[in-house]
Amino acid sequence: MSNQLVAGTVMLNSANGDKRFLVKRNEENFDFVTTTMNEDFTSLACILKELKSEVMMDVNSIDLVELTNVSVNDRKMPLFVFEMEEQKNEGVLGDSYAWETPNTLRSVLNKFQISGVPIFE
Repeated sequence: MSNQLVAGTVMLNSANGDKRFLVKRNEENFDFVTTTMNEDFTSLACILKELKSEVMMDVNSIDLVELTNVSVNDRKMPLFVFEMEEQKNEGVLGDSYAWETPNTLRSVLNKFQISGVPIFE
């Protein structure tokens, strides 16, 4: 079994143009949604399963918009960025998850060595 991690977030587009990002709350900090890779599934399938089972998200209502790699302790981790329109959001998230501002996402991104990530305003 691999201990390779895969991460993801969802950008929630509101009707007025505001954006929120799905993050996981860890005590006083925020992080990406992460899960361990399963050798029987692709990294995309693993993060979609995590979003569905742990975050309680309807994965049929999200679209993949970006895939990049982040470095954590000199190890690469795929980071999937999805988007969802606000009207498709059912509003129910798992207990440890929240929709946060772009500033919160930037603080999460600052924990990693990242190249080629788009700037979400």
